[in-house]
Amino acid sequence: MKSVGNWERLGMKFKTYTMEDALEAIIDYRGKTPKKSDSGIPTLSAKSVKSNHIDYSLCYYISPDEYKRFMVRGFPEIGDVLLTTEAPMGVVARLDRDDIAVAQRLLTLRGKKNVLDNEYLLYFLQSSSGQSLLKARETGTTVTGIKQAEFRKIQINVPEISIQKKIGRFLRALDEKIEINSKINENLEQQAQAIFANMFDESNTTQATISDVSLNVTDGVHNTVHDDPEGEYLLLSCKNIKGGSLNIGTSERRISRDTFEKLRRRTKLSKGDVLISSVGTIGELLLLNNEPLNYEFQRSVAMVKPNPSVVSSAYLYESLLSNRAKLINSAHGAVQQCLFISDIAEFPIRIPQQDILSEFDTIVTPMLDIVTANENENIKLSQLRDTLLPKLMSGEIDVSDLEF
Repeated sequence: MKSVGNWERLGMKFKTYTMEDALEAIIDYRGKTPKKSDSGIPTLSAKSVKSNHIDYSLCYYISPDEYKRFMVRGFPEIGDVLLTTEAPMGVVARLDRDDIAVAQRLLTLRGKKNVLDNEYLLYFLQSSSGQSLLKARETGTTVTGIKQAEFRKIQINVPEISIQKKIGRFLRALDEKIEINSKINENLEQQAQAIFANMFDESNTTQATISDVSLNVTDGVHNTVHDDPEGEYLLLSCKNIKGGSLNIGTSERRISRDTFEKLRRRTKLSKGDVLISSVGTIGELLLLNNEPLNYEFQRSVAMVKPNPSVVSSAYLYESLLSNRAKLINSAHGAVQQCLFISDIAEFPIRIPQQDILSEFDTIVTPMLDIVTANENENIKLSQLRDTLLPKLMSGEIDVSDLEF
């Protein structure tokens, strides 16, 4: 690994361990499936683990008696690292509660004291080096993954524990700021939805469709697009839209300026458009509150350009958000769900009275502007974290003088 030379250059001690030797606990419930219950102990599966966070809304439940019977291989602790072993493989998050059960397709990892810091382990597994080591040991054809026995063999070069802790705390500080911004945005979105529900009803709106209130309803590119690794422009998909935010990483598809301009002429994407994930994952919504300067979308994202003489961008977005369940139910397909452009164009929406719409915009638009500012900061913080991560892990950046 590149880290060895850099740690030596900085005059720091490092050691090489296998995961088996560096970890106090590797808890694996492969081959065991607990009996589900309507209530009881929250139980995590691989789908609950997202990059750097755990979505507890996706857990299921087991009874307290089943918990005692099932959790015989070890109990999770706060601060443990969860690693998905397949479908998908290699996603990690830090456990922030211990009143849960952990089921199949997850490894629960805990570093040995004064050998491997859990925070350092978390970010190491996220790094390109960590992901490459996991990938090198995955097996399978249709569904690939890594078995516990193979994971134990992975070697990790680590600096002394004090340096590990500094690296972990530095990266955690970035993620905590991202989390704070996300919670603020969630609260603002809830307030905006409450205001929408309180201000509009059948008495002050008339029935219409999306096509009646829009200048354009289209979707992203359908044709094959050639990537340009050196391109300054990005080609995003529905995977980049989640929870009202645009998530842009460091490994997105890149395209040339010529390709970008051709796509932009077709979509006419601009500030104020509302985006809808329309293939696979249905109904994720995004209000473009910035000029989309350097990215376009694949066909898995639909775009609605509101007619400002009829509805505002804020109203269109909040209206679709309040009817998201109906939008999702409009999708077609058994194997892969899809919302056609015609489905979106014909989707019902109510046109508000202009005086009430103006009052709504006066209240809600500043709230959505704050959401956008926080999202922009989160994108920058995420990109900073992803840029610094390999440099910190390799010893290219010296953190020995940092104080936490």
